[in-house]
Order: sequence, then structure tokens, then C-alpha cells
Amino acid sequence: MATTSPTSELVAPPEGSLELLKRTNSEPSVLLASAEETKVIDISEPLAFRRAHLRSSQHTHQVSPEVRASILHAVDNVYNPFISSMMSQDNDKYDSLDASQRIRNLLNTPASALGWRSSQSLGYTELTPLARPPSSKSFVPAKETTLGQAFLALLKAFVGTGVLFLPQGFKAGGILFAPALLFFVAALTLFAIYRLLQCRAAYGGTYGHIGEIAYGIWGHRFVQISIILMQAGFCCSYIIFVAQNMTEVLAYFGANISVGALIMLQTVIYIPLSWIRYISYFSVSNLVADAFILYGVAYILGCSFSSLAEVGPQRVEYFNPQDYSVFVGTAVFTFEGIGLIIPTQASLAKEHQKHFLPLILATVLGLFVFYSFFASVNYIAIGDSIEPLVMSSLPRNGWTISVQAGYSIAQLLSYPLFLFPAVKIIEDMLLLPRRDSGLKAQKNLIRALIVTMTVMIAYFGQDRLDLFVSIVGAFCCVPLSFIYPPLFYLKLFPDVSIFSKILDVSVVIIGFLTFFYVTWSNIQKWESDAL
Repeated sequence: MATTSPTSELVAPPEGSLELLKRTNSEPSVLLASAEETKVIDISEPLAFRRAHLRSSQHTHQVSPEVRASILHAVDNVYNPFISSMMSQDNDKYDSLDASQRIRNLLNTPASALGWRSSQSLGYTELTPLARPPSSKSFVPAKETTLGQAFLALLKAFVGTGVLFLPQGFKAGGILFAPALLFFVAALTLFAIYRLLQCRAAYGGTYGHIGEIAYGIWGHRFVQISIILMQAGFCCSYIIFVAQNMTEVLAYFGANISVGALIMLQTVIYIPLSWIRYISYFSVSNLVADAFILYGVAYILGCSFSSLAEVGPQRVEYFNPQDYSVFVGTAVFTFEGIGLIIPTQASLAKEHQKHFLPLILATVLGLFVFYSFFASVNYIAIGDSIEPLVMSSLPRNGWTISVQAGYSIAQLLSYPLFLFPAVKIIEDMLLLPRRDSGLKAQKNLIRALIVTMTVMIAYFGQDRLDLFVSIVGAFCCVPLSFIYPPLFYLKLFPDVSIFSKILDVSVVIIGFLTFFYVTWSNIQKWESDAL
């Protein structure tokens, strides 16, 4: 006798309800590639249930390639939604919700934010249709990045304030040595990015997750610590950058305030800004900073071309044996952008994934050509009198002051963007709950202490901004940019050719030599100059 449902004989479904109850979006034939035909169990037969269980356990259902591909694509894109939710839900309004309100908030979240269908009500019953009829508003697919948008994201990752340190860096390295070294750094950067993308193609996840797969929890921790050091180094460099520029701006209007005083005064601005938990609030200031980078670069080139036309080229060094190590760190600082490679690839539309690596290659090589041109023109036009910040070497007029003032204000408002990743990692390391209103004051205190620490480091590094930037590049950026990707690749792909292993080991050795030698030599130079 076959088992049947008693309710199926007693309750007749309303007319038309069968159409409503149909699983319009289910595809069992696709999901289970080789599902067995369901067999009716005769409960009058001894051990019938036991035999049915053994039959079902002997067959493992396999997910079809179509569904597997869609799942992998969804998992590949989990990084950006995770980051956005982490940023958007750490706020007072969310903290004030109780458990039921948080569940309702999650169910009412738009599909475009979750990447899945959203529910609009908790009042569902057994007769509620499993899927609504298709409509243009029932599902909004998550927005994917085009190649053009990915190119702009890569430019944002690699182009920053570091370009303004390059002309003085060419003085430190020499007009012939510096472009060659810059090309070598660009090549190492491309190789490390290639290795990182190979690891992600095989194992997925973020930079830290790849490190954890390769070397366990310590692999993840080292990536996190390096991100903290790198972001903190950027913050310290930009604090000095803002203070030195604003000192010259105020001096132009007759107000003489020291660089050290302006560094300490920035604490009053940065601490409240660090308490803001909606990072989207700083998108406008980020765009302003980008605009001032373009405006500043164009203005600086215009001044240099004008000087070359009026005065002619200045005396330059072909190779500077005393200061070349300073430029090594500066070059690494300028090309640091590997942290945004995985998020950019994850957001890229699936049909454009195969073009991502050629896009990175074209972007980095194009930036190498532009950086070399920009730095060479300014060094030849200004000569040995060039300052660590090239804007300080320009004529003192209203245009120069406007560039310095606007650039400084934009960088000042962008400080939380650089600090945010380090703060979130530190809070996670301290095991602070991300959504606990009772710990809000404690989190704010930690953020204030982090800001104070970066300001104090900047205060002691104000005298030699060129050496400070070089140390940040060598000590804080080299591990993420050069060392970790080939190390992870060697661990995750042990069966590669001997040539590949030699290449990876060579890059790791170069990374460690740069890390130790450039950091040590710059510290030694700093101490000797202070005597």
C-alpha cells in the first residue's frame, strides 16, 4: 500500500489556486543532473523504509554545470556586497533595532542590494504563492561593472598623491636610472597581480582568504597587518602633505604657522571624521580629490613647459649613487594598488572577465609612460632645486596657491577613506561586535587613539617627507605588492615547472631585499642628516 496524504482527499484546493502554487522559478531537472526517479514505498513490506534509505544514500546528487557556474559567479561577487553591508549597517539606527526588526529589515532590503529576491512581508501562509508572476519590479539584478568602469577603478587604485613625489624621486635616482627602475617596479607589480589573480581563479575569495587557504590563520593575519601598516602609512604621509601645503598657502596670505602646529591641529578634524560610519558620505570629497589631482598635474606640466621655453633645461644627474634607494621606496609607493584588484575583478561583468588582465597590463604600462614623462619634464625644468612636493617648487602666485589649497582640503576630507580599512580590521582583531550599540563609545575611543597615533608619527616624520614616503613604500607596501602573491602561489600550486618556481622565489627575494635594505638605508640617511 502506497503512502498518501490524508489532506489531499479531504481538502479541495480553490479554483485557480493550483496555478498560483506552481513553482514557476524552480528547475529540478536542471538542479539535479542525474536524479533518480522517485520510487513508491510499500509500507506493508518488511524493512521497506530501510531499503529505500540505503538506495538513496548510495546515490549522490550532482549539481549541473549550469547551476554550478551561476553559484560560482555569485560567490565571486560576494566581496563587494559584504563590504557594502559592513559599511552600511554599522550605524546607530541599525543598532537600535531589536531582533524581529532586524529580520524584517533584512527581508525588506531591495534585491539590488542583496543580489537576490527580497520579501516584502512576514505574513506568509502555506497558500502564499512560492513565486510572484514575472514583472519588471520583482527582481532587479545586481549592477555589474563594465570595462570602462573597471579602467576608471584601476586608475583610482594606482593614481594618487604619489605622482607628486616622482619628480623629486627622479632627482634622487637620476634621469636615466629612475625610468629604468620605475619600469622594473611596474613589471614586478604586474607579475604579483598575475599571481594573485591565478590564486583567486583557483580558490576564490579575497586577498586575506587566499592567504588563509595557503598558510592558515597566520597567512590571513599577515595580510591584515600589512593592510593596517599600508593604510596607516598613507594616512601619515597625507597628514604631512596637507600640513606642508597649507603652511605655504597661509604664508602667501601673511599668516606664519609652523608645519608641526598644522599637523597637530588636524587631530581636531580627523577624530570626528573617523567616527562617521557611512563611508559613502565621503564619495563627494573623493571625487573632489580626483579632480584636483588632474588639475594639479595639468597645471604643474604647464608651468614646467613654460619654464623650459623661457629658461631652458636645468642641470640633472644621470645616476645618483647617494640617494637612489630613496627612489626605490617612492616608486613602490606610487605603484601600490594591488589591494583593489580583487574587488574590481569581482564586480566586473562575467563576459568581461577575460579582458581584465589585458586591461591591467595596458593600464600599468600606460601609467609607467605617463609617470616617466611627468617626472622627467619637471626634473629637467626645475633641476636640483626641486622639492619633495613638486608644487612647492612652482612660482608663488594665485594659481599655485589655489592648487595647493584645493588639493590639501580634498586630501584632508579623504583621510577617513584611507583610515577606514585599518580601523575595521583592528576592531575585528579586538573581537568588537560590529553591531553593538553598547560598545559605540569604546569603538569611538579606539578610532580616536588610532588617529592620534597617525598624527604623532606624522609629526616626527615632517622634516623629511621624501624619506618618509620611501620608508612607507618599502616597509608598508612591499609585502602586499611583491612578497605575498608569489608566496601564496608557491604554496597553492606546488606542481608548477621549475622555471616558474625560480621566478617566484626570485621575486620573493627581491621583495625581502627591498623591504629590509631600502628601509634600513633610508633610516640611516635620516639619522645622518639629523646630525
